[in-house]
Amino acid sequence: MILSNKKIIVIKIFLILIPFAILEIVSQFVLLNFKDTGTSFFFRPFSDKIIKSTIKKEYEINWDFSTNKMKPGKYLTKDGIVYNINSKGFRGREFTIKKEKIRIIAFGGSTTIGLESLDDQTFPAQLETLLNKKNLNEYEVLNMGFGSKSLNFIRQLYFTEAHIYKPDFIIIYSNRNNIMYDAGNVDFFLKNQFFTNVHFIFSENIMIYRLMSKSYKRFMNLNLKNNVYKSPYHLNGIKEYYFTNTYKEVLFDIIKFAEKNNTQVILVKMAYNFPFSNLNEIKKYSNEDLLKNYENDFFKKKYNLDEVTLFWSVFGTILNNQIDDFKVNKNVIIVDPREDLEKNSKNFTDQIHLTPKGNSVLAGIIYQALKINRKKN
Repeated sequence: MILSNKKIIVIKIFLILIPFAILEIVSQFVLLNFKDTGTSFFFRPFSDKIIKSTIKKEYEINWDFSTNKMKPGKYLTKDGIVYNINSKGFRGREFTIKKEKIRIIAFGGSTTIGLESLDDQTFPAQLETLLNKKNLNEYEVLNMGFGSKSLNFIRQLYFTEAHIYKPDFIIIYSNRNNIMYDAGNVDFFLKNQFFTNVHFIFSENIMIYRLMSKSYKRFMNLNLKNNVYKSPYHLNGIKEYYFTNTYKEVLFDIIKFAEKNNTQVILVKMAYNFPFSNLNEIKKYSNEDLLKNYENDFFKKKYNLDEVTLFWSVFGTILNNQIDDFKVNKNVIIVDPREDLEKNSKNFTDQIHLTPKGNSVLAGIIYQALKINRKKN
């Protein structure tokens, strides 16, 4: 039997697709074992899986892996808090891509999205109110916080999408999630921003590339000669390299990208709701001494701290201290709300999340920093 040219072409295409299908099946099996929850048929656009993701016991969100953001809609927490996710997957009202006001984007985790508060009581919303209090209506503050997302996620979101909204300022309020999700396996990335963007696009859309990237990261972490510190949350501990190198490298990458886009960066130190006197004592130590004294249980014995309080007090302070290294950068504004927040436990709903009152305190301190910056310029 003689096959027509069209049939031969169809057969050849089919034979080419077979190994791709096999690779896809294998990749998804391996990715699931790598705790990767996104699924697709080789490319992300074919994926529309939506899952319920629990940030805390009090509420759930719908996470859409086809957009890697929240599913738009109106939701209700178990505490009766109504919150809106707009069509772009962010908390709050709709906004246009075209900028008509001075635009500020607030990045962060669950403390930024603020599901303990109504839409107009989150710290980004209260900051917008303060900035427009003279009825000038010159500012808009967009809430791009996501529960359980860290600085690596923020960088990816900023590089791949958020920069198109042309913010004049970006706020980064991220600390705890960096320790929880980034410090266990150090991320290795390209210094060139063009290739970094390509990496993010491929990671989001090509599952085989994501698998290769994750495999490379695992391999590099296994071969990383570095101290590892015990953690109540990480079976294999957390890497010293993250606290001495990676965290600052990621921040620097974001700051450098912001400079190219004529955007100022506001770095906000994170507050914790632990015994105030103990926190103040721990803040007196250098990062080098913090690591050494954590390793030899000095703080645990001296202040009689439990494992969880000790862990967050020490490593949260280390990352807050790292922010000070960017003081010399003219494009960076550093905000430290810790004393004002930590002296009153009513500012918190738990160890880290803020009440509407706490959001008001944080918004007020950032507002004052912006006022001072405006006078300078």
